[in-house]
Amino acid sequence: MLNLYTSVILITLLLLSITAADIISNRLITKETKKLSIIVCILIGSATLGECVGFLTNGASASWIPLHTFAKLIEFCATPMIGIIIAVAYGAVRKPKIALIVSAVHAVVECISLKFGWIFRIDSENIYHREKFYWIYVLAFTGSLILGLVCIIRNDQKYHTQTDSALILTFILLITGIIIQFIDFDIRIDFLCVTIANLILYNRYCKMILQIDALTHLLNRRCYETSIGSLNSDALLMFFDVNKFKLVNDTYGHSAGDICLQRISAQLQNVYGKYGNCYRIGGDEFCVILNKNFDSVESLNNNFKSAIFKEKEKDKRIPDVAIGYAFFDVKNSHIQTVIEKADAMMYKNKHAAENTVTPISGSQKQAAWTMHLDSAGL
Repeated sequence: MLNLYTSVILITLLLLSITAADIISNRLITKETKKLSIIVCILIGSATLGECVGFLTNGASASWIPLHTFAKLIEFCATPMIGIIIAVAYGAVRKPKIALIVSAVHAVVECISLKFGWIFRIDSENIYHREKFYWIYVLAFTGSLILGLVCIIRNDQKYHTQTDSALILTFILLITGIIIQFIDFDIRIDFLCVTIANLILYNRYCKMILQIDALTHLLNRRCYETSIGSLNSDALLMFFDVNKFKLVNDTYGHSAGDICLQRISAQLQNVYGKYGNCYRIGGDEFCVILNKNFDSVESLNNNFKSAIFKEKEKDKRIPDVAIGYAFFDVKNSHIQTVIEKADAMMYKNKHAAENTVTPISGSQKQAAWTMHLDSAGL
């Protein structure tokens, strides 16, 4: 029979199907992320169907008790896993195996509790009851959602993107759906909220991938152009160019060149990231748009040069980096003029810089290639 609840279930399952279909056809995400994203949809779908079957069989004849019990068990086991898999798929989990083990332990506890009626119980009249240890399920569910939020925020920091209000509002959506259902058990919208939140988080993850340069994990050229075109406050534009980078590639190989770019990018983010956004705008060209601490630019530059010097001490293949900058006054400056001024300063410093790269033997080139493969985990 079609009613409000079964309509909510139908819409929830359709949204999950749409999400899964988009995941399967998505060429942006890795095979592993695809697998995890599909697992999230399966878990939400399983929990939703478990709740639905439990609702439809609640109070039915005693012959439905086994199905009712099994449906609730599926719901209670699958639900806490949702946040954990979301954390692994879209976030940065430091110890994913531990999180998965905790989830598995919870599932075992749910199975054991069936015999003793610790967490929930189906009575002889096929009526569902929450029991005194129901809080274990609630704690596992909310804990997994909090883990998902924390790991996604950590992933934002890893890829140098800002945690936006949409993420916080998505978490509020989840909590609101759960609270409403706890206040009034007849309003069953928790898994609809979870499904919508998962779709938002999946799309947000894809958007993040589109903004990030794959090699350096800095913001990419598209983000740079958008930022430049929408500057509406004072800023300091800084341009960076790696000196004699072609010689590095020709001498040591492109794998060594990639390592150089990654290490230089890491230091750019470490030094300037707190005060603005860092971009890779070309092969060996970078930009930083500072929106505060303008008076400290020389101090920041010295810190960056010191950081590059330390990198050079670790690896002689790391070249110097030329820097140029100019101040953008939102009221009096033209952005193109500021870009040209900063660019001119950077090239002046580049031409004045002295940097030598000593050629190495073929065996050393092979060692550099091996080092790159090791650093990539291949």
